[in-house]
Amino acid sequence: MPYPKKEKQTYRLLSIVKMLYSTKLLYTKELAEQFQVNRRTIQRDMQTIASLFPLLKSRGQYSLDRTKLPHYSKSFHTLLLGAFADNIEIETLCLDKSNLDTKQITFAIEYRRLPKQLGENIVQALKALKRCSFTYVKEQGSSKREVDPIKLYTENSRWYLIARDYKDDKVKSFNLSKIKAFQILNSPTTLTSAMRAEAESMKSIWASGSVKGQKVVLYVKPNVAEYINDIKLHKTQEIVDRHHDGGLEVHCSITHKLEILPAIKSWLPYVHIIEPKWLREELMRDLEYYKDEDLKMDI
Repeated sequence: MPYPKKEKQTYRLLSIVKMLYSTKLLYTKELAEQFQVNRRTIQRDMQTIASLFPLLKSRGQYSLDRTKLPHYSKSFHTLLLGAFADNIEIETLCLDKSNLDTKQITFAIEYRRLPKQLGENIVQALKALKRCSFTYVKEQGSSKREVDPIKLYTENSRWYLIARDYKDDKVKSFNLSKIKAFQILNSPTTLTSAMRAEAESMKSIWASGSVKGQKVVLYVKPNVAEYINDIKLHKTQEIVDRHHDGGLEVHCSITHKLEILPAIKSWLPYVHIIEPKWLREELMRDLEYYKDEDLKMDI
């Protein structure tokens, strides 16, 4: 299974829970074949899940014991996140759980290092619609910023504050790991509807609402097609064709190469760039550079 090693177990556990909640009766043998692991691995997974959710087990068959499930209705996702917190080290307490179902917060379960106090302070500012100030620390030096916070955003295991920067009156992203001395000011935010719309339209941390997106066409080989179907290479991903060989033609829209290149590299050699030509050439240059550097290290 050519899935990133560090995410295999998390992906498997969440996939199994989703299947359980879709009222499926699951079989150890079939799960082992689906995820390409041995039965003992699936049995350990089910023991982990059973410690979090009530399960019925009979001769290698598993299902949810719905008679013991609490009725959480709309807040089921909160239950799911909380249940897996210890298992995959999610800091669920870093955010107000009552707000997890709003567009204000994008929560990615793979992230482990959101600064708890900073996260709570930003959520407080978002609720109060208050302006904020902080010191933004970069390699080139530090700068004092005053912003109108719009939302929290997470991508590639990093957390960002999306905000209107009074320095140049533009909507920007600020890496939370670089934010120091955060303060909530007494002044109310003065965000325009256009600024909020720009923030909501961001498809990645590299995206820009002022730059027109460019179409990317990819071919995904059959042996990873089912994973790319479930786990998107890009947030704008659209599967437009399923080839006779089982492969996929995938379209995305990007405004910056780093929106998609890291994801493509992580799935090589199973994903190919068809269009645009410049992006394919960029990938080949990176691979040649890596090859040259690798040869230099072979001493």
